[in-house]
Amino acid sequence: MPGLRTPRRLKTFQTPSHARSPKQEKCLAHRLGGERVRGSGCGTEKGDVRIKGVARVETKTTGAQSFSVTREMLDKIETAALSSGEVPAFVVEFNNDGVPAGEFAVVPMWVLEMVVEGVE
Repeated sequence: MPGLRTPRRLKTFQTPSHARSPKQEKCLAHRLGGERVRGSGCGTEKGDVRIKGVARVETKTTGAQSFSVTREMLDKIETAALSSGEVPAFVVEFNNDGVPAGEFAVVPMWVLEMVVEGVE
C-alpha cells in the first residue's frame, strides 16, 4: 500500500558501524583479557566489556570523521565501574565502511595519572 512505511525495528539493513559493533566488543574483550557484557549493558550490568575487578569499558564505533562524547556517557560508565571497584574507560573506534581505521580511549584524568606514575 502506498504511504505505509516499514517500522525501523523491522528493517534488516545495518550501517557498517552497526555491523562492526559486536566485532569491536569481541576483539577488545579478547585483547584486554575480559569478556563481553551480555546484552551490551542493557541489563543490570553496564558497559560493553568488563575485566572483573580491573576495568569496565563502553565501546562505540563510527564511520564519521568525528564523535561527540557527552558527560552523560562518561558518568554512566564511571558510575558502573566505580561501584565495582573498577577503572572506567570509553573506547571510540573510527572505521571506513566497517574496517577499523583508528581506536582511542577516553579515561578520567586520575586513570592517566596512575598510568604515568606506574611508568616512572
